[in-house]
Amino acid sequence: MPTSLFTRAARATLIISLIGVTILSLVPVTGSLAVNIWDKAQHAGAYVYLTLLVWAASEPRRLTARHASLLMAYGIGIEGLQAGLPWRSFSLLDMVANASGIAIGGVILISAQTLSPTRRKTRQTKKETSDQ
Repeated sequence: MPTSLFTRAARATLIISLIGVTILSLVPVTGSLAVNIWDKAQHAGAYVYLTLLVWAASEPRRLTARHASLLMAYGIGIEGLQAGLPWRSFSLLDMVANASGIAIGGVILISAQTLSPTRRKTRQTKKETSDQ
C-alpha cells in the first residue's frame, strides 16, 4: 500500500524538526545555565511535539516502545554532544524533562485513541460479535 500524503508530510516535518531541535540544542546560549523551570517546560514540550510527530509519521499510526526509546536515545545523544561544548552543559534534569515529554505525548495519544468514536465503535462491534 502506498504511503499517504499525510504520512509523507509528517515524516518530512519530523526530519526538519529533529534538525531544528538539534541546532537549537547545540548553539551558544545567553544567560545562566542554572536550573530554570521554563527551560524544563521547553524540553518537555519539544518532546511531546516530537512524540506526536513520530506517531503521525508511522504507518499504521501507533507509538511503540521502540519509538519512545529512539526519542530518548536522541535526547541522551544531544546531552552527550552538549557535554563536549564549552557553551553548553550536560544535564540529567533535561533528560528527565525529555522523558516526561515523551510520556505526556504517549498519554495524549492513548487518551485520544480511547476517546475516539471510531475506536469505541470498533470495540462495541467486537463485543457484540463475541456475545453472539
